[in-house]
Amino acid sequence: MEQKEREFVERRKGPDLLVRLVHWLGIIAWIIMFFILGITDRAKPQTVTFFDRFFKVQVRETWNYSLVQWAFYLMILLSILCVLGLIANVLRHKRKSDRYSFSLIMMFILAVVGIMMYLASF
Repeated sequence: MEQKEREFVERRKGPDLLVRLVHWLGIIAWIIMFFILGITDRAKPQTVTFFDRFFKVQVRETWNYSLVQWAFYLMILLSILCVLGLIANVLRHKRKSDRYSFSLIMMFILAVVGIMMYLASF
């Protein structure tokens, strides 16, 4: 008996709605992550420099809690977007050539770790 090899025929014309959704959610996740990093940098206590000591300038030595709270809300939004993107990625993952979005997985892990750190610290 002969085994007939099945030829792989690509019928996809291009990225469909789910693939484009995963791509755009990855881009949005990176943008939100940069906002979180910027907000966290502005919220952390200021470091005292030589000129601050020399001119006796007062610097903030505590966290700015309102900015930290905004970063927390953005981390929640980021984790929700990543979950939606990963669900769309799972729905589209049907062939060997389909890949999971590494970016969404890492952003989700970072967002969850950030949420846990916020809940433990503040």
